Amino acid sequence: MNLDLNSLKLEPENVYLMRILEKGKLSLNLGASRRIGVLTLGYKTKIPVVIHSGLSKKWETLFKTELPGIFFGFEVRF
Repeated sequence: MNLDLNSLKLEPENVYLMRILEKGKLSLNLGASRRIGVLTLGYKTKIPVVIHSGLSKKWETLFKTELPGIFFGFEVRF
């Protein structure tokens, strides 16, 4: 889910994530979809699910001074 802080819209998003750094149960991830780019912090749970939260930004406003959005979601690992 992506919360746009400028319009206060909450929208579902499918984002492809790449793990940049992993230490214990925490990971730093970089991801993207066609609409947004995200930077998340992931927390690995005891079951095969990773909880993600972080910042998102629309591609067309990437270098503008608008506030980033808030991204939260989950990843199921097999």
